[in-house]
Amino acid sequence: MNDPSLEALSRAATEENAACPVTLVVSGTLVTGHIVAQDAFEADTTHMVETAMEQTDDTNEAVQAMRRMISTMLDEVAEPDGTFVHVSVQEVMTGAESIDLGGSVFRFRADEVQGYTIGTVETHEGEQ
Repeated sequence: MNDPSLEALSRAATEENAACPVTLVVSGTLVTGHIVAQDAFEADTTHMVETAMEQTDDTNEAVQAMRRMISTMLDEVAEPDGTFVHVSVQEVMTGAESIDLGGSVFRFRADEVQGYTIGTVETHEGEQ
């Protein structure tokens, strides 16, 4: 999609360390949450790796490899260029099912976003 206004929201979130409520359509899936700064994605990813390390011992090769890979990736990330949108995801809706993710930060390729709206949507089980 590479929508200039979506890129501007993403850039503003990073530059001003702000968040904007948004609902995206990504590969036919409805994603609702907040566009956040790139730093929020990096902090969330680092936290997830640290949590995995706490849940295993320091000799776990898979976790160590993941930590090295994430560290290298974060070191090489350039300034935001509109390629990615970082979203603190509250819910993912696929068909009739809703999955509550409670704010995990996802990184979406901006050109894979098929549509968006400002604001979040809520689902209510059992209501029609």
